[in-house]
Amino acid sequence: MKPAALPWLWAALLLAPLLAAAGKLPAGERVEVPGPVPLAGYWFAAAAPGPRPAVVALHGCSGPYDTRGQLTAHLRRYAADLNAAQMHVLVLDSFGPRGLRSICEIAPSKRPVRERDRRADAQAALRWLAARPEVDATRLVLLGWSHGAQTVLVALDASDAAVQGQTLQPRATVAFYPGCTEVLKNSRYHLQAPLLMMVGERDDWTAAAPCVRLHERLSAQVPRFEFEVYPDSYHGFDSLSPPKVRDKVGSTRSGKATVGGNPAAQVASRERMFRFLAEQLQ
Repeated sequence: MKPAALPWLWAALLLAPLLAAAGKLPAGERVEVPGPVPLAGYWFAAAAPGPRPAVVALHGCSGPYDTRGQLTAHLRRYAADLNAAQMHVLVLDSFGPRGLRSICEIAPSKRPVRERDRRADAQAALRWLAARPEVDATRLVLLGWSHGAQTVLVALDASDAAVQGQTLQPRATVAFYPGCTEVLKNSRYHLQAPLLMMVGERDDWTAAAPCVRLHERLSAQVPRFEFEVYPDSYHGFDSLSPPKVRDKVGSTRSGKATVGGNPAAQVASRERMFRFLAEQLQ
């Protein structure tokens, strides 16, 4: 890593946890993003001079809101971290504008919003960011969790004409615990942009094994595909909440899955993400 990248990294690693511990997580400014439908978003501007990199954050199948209807602390914590690293953040809501709150309970084949729909949302968000004067349009990032991470994979499919036709592409992408089974079936799949994927070894919702095989197949290709498997970790290993069994999961055979954080993996994955972004965006 070049020395110039270090201030971003250490600012994020040192400052953001202090803000979170003090209960000062930002709320974000609600915005509307033109897209396939008028999309809701939350804009978190970095307090830094000049055009800065910007991140589109893509929520999982539960949507972006907590039980009180507010943006989850998980998403706001990442926004605080990225802002501390002098990056703007746009958290995108793909469900609310379509009259949905969650699709986790629905079998994947019957979901009213699929990854390709959300790919169009992500592409609209990239265009929205690129038009803002405070954003460096050459340093855009897609970041997703679970279903949002699967959206990242679909948005990176360089074999797909819908991706090939996009003049605006992300500079770097990060995917936390996606399901890789469908992408793995596509023998022509290859990456449009560098990717960091992180999965949990014990994930019983989106299994690690297909992602391991995908990485094995693509690891020698360009763009770069970086990959981490965190031991003794379940779905949502970057959460601050302990693991628990979740019911009404439409994409597992049992209808259940274990979800929750592993403190070691939470810290390691966060540092890994910032090291990757520092390298890719410098």
